[in-house]
Amino acid sequence: MGQFLEYVKMALDNIRSNKGRSFLTMLGIIIGITSVVTIVSIGNGLKKDVVDASNEQNNTVTIQANEDEVTDTKIITGDDIAYLKTSLNDSVQSVSAAETSIGKTTTRKGTFDTYITFTTPDYENAQYTSPLVKGKYFTDNDVSNANPVCVIDEIAALYLFGNTNVIGMSLELAVDSGIQEVTIVGIRETSDDMMEVEQTYQMMGMEKSISTLEMPYTTAESFGIPLDAFSSVSVTVYDPEDASKTASSAVQILNARHQNLGDAPFMQQKPLNLSDMFGSIMDGVTAFVALVAGISLIVGGIGVMNIMLVSVTERTREIGIRKALGAKTGSIIFQFLCESAIISGMGGLIGILLGGALTALISALEIGGIHAQLSWPAVVVATIFSCGVGIVFGIYPARKAARLSPIEALRRM
Repeated sequence: MGQFLEYVKMALDNIRSNKGRSFLTMLGIIIGITSVVTIVSIGNGLKKDVVDASNEQNNTVTIQANEDEVTDTKIITGDDIAYLKTSLNDSVQSVSAAETSIGKTTTRKGTFDTYITFTTPDYENAQYTSPLVKGKYFTDNDVSNANPVCVIDEIAALYLFGNTNVIGMSLELAVDSGIQEVTIVGIRETSDDMMEVEQTYQMMGMEKSISTLEMPYTTAESFGIPLDAFSSVSVTVYDPEDASKTASSAVQILNARHQNLGDAPFMQQKPLNLSDMFGSIMDGVTAFVALVAGISLIVGGIGVMNIMLVSVTERTREIGIRKALGAKTGSIIFQFLCESAIISGMGGLIGILLGGALTALISALEIGGIHAQLSWPAVVVATIFSCGVGIVFGIYPARKAARLSPIEALRRM
């Protein structure tokens, strides 16, 4: 132990005597470790943000007709949807179904292509919808009476009428073979997706010409579209952990209500595991970028080897005297390996501290909206790797020093 401490002391003394050169030797290691720690931390932060965002989308389950059991998949009626809403517990936020169509809307400002969603009243609370900002949503009574009412978003109101004070106003809607006057009862906040579409059109110097409407599904009949049942129903729960249990209950309820169609006329639509998929993608991207950044560690290691070779040349006299006094080959090797390991280890430590500081700064300032998260496994790996670089790249200079003949070394004095 005493001999080891002596080697460490000798190595530190030599590093202090050549501060500038030692720092420049460490620089490659410092840059490499800082890059790896920072990149992995940013990758972890991005992964967490992406996975959290995708998990927020996992509280909606879809129950659909089983095509292997039934020939006509449109078998989920409005009564089925209402029964599901009543039967499922309070954890359910909404139970809704929808069919979409394309039509044209005409107002005093012109004619616009229109995306129509024929749906149920609970669609107001569905997961992917934005909140109402004016008016109200259509009701069960509107559905029962097939009232020609609709809800539009703010951008649609601006394009159709030039303002958003349009509650009670009418528009002419043409879908397939039917044309009908429709009254606006509610204004929905424009979703982020629609805002992005709008911004894209503006950047291209084009005017957006697509409006969106939501209407009672029973009004589809007046346009010549028979719609008395749906092929699937979406159930949104408040807590994503309840989604699987709720889906199973919904399947059982619908199967019981449609026993005449077979043993299992309904099934849960298999959800995409977005969090795992995005997590795997982010892990792959982070690993690749970290590997690229890690190349600088190899460059730093070559720098360590180069400086140690210079050190061997400069210390030929010292080596010759030590070998003449009986120093073993292993002792010479260990001395130089100890010095190269300390240089790399110190560079690694500085790199870890800088990487941690950059991670904290990026997270605090939310640069690019990123919440960087320090990866302790990356810190441990970086520490081991930095010391390993010193040992691996110090072997050749150490062996060269140890192989010097005492006579040859003293002759070079």
